[in-house]
Amino acid sequence: MNKEQKMSNGVDKITLKQSKLASGRAKIILWVVIILIIIAGIWYGVSRKLVTTEKEPIKIGVILPLTGKAAQYGEEMKRGIELAIENKKDISIEVLYEDSKFDTKEGVSAYHRLRVENVSIMITAVSTIALAISPLTNENQVLQMAIAASTPEYTSSNDFTFRVTTRTEVEDKELAKWVINKGYKEIALMYANNDWGLGHYNSIKPEIEKLEGKVVGEENYLIEETDFRTQLTKIKAKNPEAIFLLSDGKTAGIVLKQAKELGVEAQFFGIRSLQSEDLLSIAQEAAEGLVYTYPFDPLSDTPKIKEFVEKYQTKYESLPTSYVAEGYDAMGLILKSLKKCGEANTLCMRDDLLITKDHLGILGSLTFDENGDVYYPYFIKTIKDGQFVPLEN
Repeated sequence: MNKEQKMSNGVDKITLKQSKLASGRAKIILWVVIILIIIAGIWYGVSRKLVTTEKEPIKIGVILPLTGKAAQYGEEMKRGIELAIENKKDISIEVLYEDSKFDTKEGVSAYHRLRVENVSIMITAVSTIALAISPLTNENQVLQMAIAASTPEYTSSNDFTFRVTTRTEVEDKELAKWVINKGYKEIALMYANNDWGLGHYNSIKPEIEKLEGKVVGEENYLIEETDFRTQLTKIKAKNPEAIFLLSDGKTAGIVLKQAKELGVEAQFFGIRSLQSEDLLSIAQEAAEGLVYTYPFDPLSDTPKIKEFVEKYQTKYESLPTSYVAEGYDAMGLILKSLKKCGEANTLCMRDDLLITKDHLGILGSLTFDENGDVYYPYFIKTIKDGQFVPLEN
């Protein structure tokens, strides 16, 4: 082999060696790039998940009568709900409000709108609407917490429906017992012809008779009525000692005013829904002396209630009502179960609520039975000098 051939072979070997080194470096670089891409992908996925969690709070739907005949109650309930979620930083929620307009069809439509938003936890208000929505919530496994829903028809066991209102008979027994013990024996009934009104009628009438009272007259009315002179004239003819007015506050105000105009002299009694500024503004002096049952005392010395009342007065410059208390307790119970379950798992939340005992609420110590119902006591109030006050015995 001559000198030129040897030199050529040497160059070839060097070139081959360089080529192998370059190829090795390329492979290393390729693997480094692949690893970096994998790490970047993992980081992106994790960071995206964290961002998504922050941007997607748990949605809670609230269906209230924010306009219409029961708008005052709806506003009070909303205030209680808002007070319950103030400064709650341990859980991220978004409250979506819908207006039922105190109409069943509107309430059901509101439910469907919330479902489009993937809402699986809802607070609903008033008996007729809560009752209409409950088959849907159970079918869709949506947790339903009802406010101002006392109709016995809402009761069902081990499902997704709960409420912070006692059943009608709890309040009606207190009213009937107090009235008859005060010597009123001949009683007339005036009630709304809907699920809520019929619920009260069907529980209070047998209670009166059980206590040896006598129902001497009974008249119902449609919720949209504004002229009650016909019903009042019929009742007046029966000459009752007492009239039980099972009504909302606005209707009661009209009834009391028209009763005074007709010269009805019987003593009027009623239920918690009569405590309403609408009643006072409509009935005015005709409201004086009205006696009714009520479940919440804003003047209580209980520390939790005192703190609640102080917060409410600071924000709204008035005393909270039982509907404010219901809104507060309804949201409070939902937040309790959300914290326990960690997410909007309605099966978990249902099971947690069903075993809830002695929850310290504004309405008292709340324990759910197997039907999702609660129980708490009532006391007697009256209207004196245009103010809602406890009745002094």
